[in-house]
Amino acid sequence: MEKALFSDFLNEYKNKKLAICTHIKPDADSLVSAFAVSSVLKNSVICVPDFPSDKWMNLVEKLGFEIRILKNLNKSDFDGLVVVDTSTFVLLPDAKGWDIKLIIDHHRSEGRDMESPYKIIDSDSPSCAEIIADILPEINESVAFGLAVGVIADGARFKSARKNTFSTLAKMMDICKSDYSDLLSYAEPELSVEEKLALIKAMQRVEFVTSGTWLIVTSEVGAHEGDASSLLAEIADVAFVASWKPAEKECRISSRAGNKFPVPLNEVMNEVGKSLGGDGGGHAKAAGAVAKCHTEEALKKCVEVVMSKL
Repeated sequence: MEKALFSDFLNEYKNKKLAICTHIKPDADSLVSAFAVSSVLKNSVICVPDFPSDKWMNLVEKLGFEIRILKNLNKSDFDGLVVVDTSTFVLLPDAKGWDIKLIIDHHRSEGRDMESPYKIIDSDSPSCAEIIADILPEINESVAFGLAVGVIADGARFKSARKNTFSTLAKMMDICKSDYSDLLSYAEPELSVEEKLALIKAMQRVEFVTSGTWLIVTSEVGAHEGDASSLLAEIADVAFVASWKPAEKECRISSRAGNKFPVPLNEVMNEVGKSLGGDGGGHAKAAGAVAKCHTEEALKKCVEVVMSKL
């Protein structure tokens, strides 16, 4: 059904000039998803709301595509916008005012406020790359390499994988003729000194509470909250890491949980974000939120909400 829907979209828009964009702080999954969709939309451009961190630029260079900033584009020069790996304006505010033609996303419905005539959404998929690998009519070696990296990078080391994840990865590896170790070097690139310091600071600032046998930890960082929450969740049952963004006057929260943790983090982040003037969502084991308050208040709210659900 999703493949047929994408085929209908291509029949209508494949020769149109479209901008293909993803969420703030683009990661491997979002970048390769945009790149893969652009391969069948020859007149399209790939854009982002803000440039990705340096650790993903090697992947961009490997795949050989150019990135443009969405707010610098002139809407009148395009026939519309394609959005991948998100479906909420909270994570892509610059999409407001654009005519969105297609949305491809794998996140839960909490916070979803974008509309388009074509929507391909699979909340059970651990990555957007997996969805796109299943709907593209043709996949070349470069696109297969990117999609394989996206599947690996967004799957939390396969904690959220399903049967189709492994068959999709195997198919992409066969097309791109790459070893897993090569793909992994792009999916989990070496951390920079700045990123390593951020993780150390996150560990130094850890606070924790327990609820029965569950260990809940929180921390604050200046940046790289996603990497920090992933690291802390390797030890704790659930981790919340917040970062204050002075330019936007908002706090961004990243959360991660272990396989056995019973509370869906997408529900927690949605409740936290909305209660603090923002929004949130994601997956059961990996989610995020934006809150219009400082980190201390945001983290306190995270603990309150998750404790109430436990």
